[in-house]
Amino acid sequence: MKVQNLMDKIGMAASSICALHCALAPVLVTVASLIGLGYFFEEKFETNFIMATLGLAFISFAWAFYKNHQQLKPIYLLLFGGSLFYIAHIDSVTTHLPESVLMALGGLSISVSHFINLKLCRQYRQSDDRD
Repeated sequence: MKVQNLMDKIGMAASSICALHCALAPVLVTVASLIGLGYFFEEKFETNFIMATLGLAFISFAWAFYKNHQQLKPIYLLLFGGSLFYIAHIDSVTTHLPESVLMALGGLSISVSHFINLKLCRQYRQSDDRD
């Protein structure tokens, strides 16, 4: 159970960092380049970070689903956040909605899904302790 909590806490932190990164990217990209941190705003870095975030969330939620609470709420939010990441990279959409907004909302959705998963796991353990 401790591993599950750790995965969700790391996932919440990573997703929150992702959301913050995406929200601040338009402002910080120039400053980061000037101080040698431009790599953090390159597409390859962002893609790898997104894939790691989604992978961690999938493993955490699948584990919690089968071992604990059997609830799909966190998985639905994960799919929603992942869909926002995908939609953000469609050029026809980003002409109407800024990519940074969609990406930040995707990261925030995944962070919230980790929080919900953590809460559901705690509720499951508490109800299991009462039995």
